[in-house]
Amino acid sequence: MRICVHPLNDNPGSPVIVFGNALGTRMSLWAAVAGRLADDYQIYLSDLPGHTHPRTDDEDFTVAELASGLVSSLSELGVEKFTYCGASISGGIGLTLALDHPDSLTGLVACSTAAKFGTAETWAERIKDVEEDGTRGQMDDTADRWFAAGFLTEDIASGPAILTDLAMIDDAAYLACARALTKYDLGGRLEAISTPTLFIAGAQDPSCTPEAMTELSEQVSESTIAVIPDAAHLPMAEHPDIVFDHIEQFLSRV
Repeated sequence: MRICVHPLNDNPGSPVIVFGNALGTRMSLWAAVAGRLADDYQIYLSDLPGHTHPRTDDEDFTVAELASGLVSSLSELGVEKFTYCGASISGGIGLTLALDHPDSLTGLVACSTAAKFGTAETWAERIKDVEEDGTRGQMDDTADRWFAAGFLTEDIASGPAILTDLAMIDDAAYLACARALTKYDLGGRLEAISTPTLFIAGAQDPSCTPEAMTELSEQVSESTIAVIPDAAHLPMAEHPDIVFDHIEQFLSRV
């Protein structure tokens, strides 16, 4: 399958970094972090199917197919090796890349992610809710997961803008990714990852907790973990400066 990939800058010959968005967000999710890296790297923003641009088909897919599709879509652009930075489901894409396409990766940043998300029952409930009320009906519960307490009351435009994106995401595109996550399970496989990896957790993330992310890091031999204070599931939006610092330090070592 094809994945939408757009260059953020024009820096040919530089090391490549590819960013991947979270379920219910658009390609711009990582922009504040990616822009800080644009002088030294060639940056690409990748999209989940149907999140920023309309889908070209309506078939279901797996997370593994998203990973393979990203590799082939980047290859069409002449990109054969890259560091991947993914959040949530795209963190799962990153872990899958490290397992299934290790020769393509020079490094991996896996943010707010898991080897398995939720249960079949919790996904069935969310899928039912979106089928009935659309992504707009997810805004209140999602805000509590995505952002640390008090963030949305601050005079920072990124939070409300990201929630508006959620409300505008095509319901069918959201549901296709949700169905992919019901089948996603890397349990027992992470010890096979040899790609240098940085795990990033939000200190207040209720779903991918720092403790759970630390357990992931302990399974990957060449990995470190950074916990972002006063952040929940989307620390790249809440504290892009701190996230950038950790990614920059990581990239200097790979």
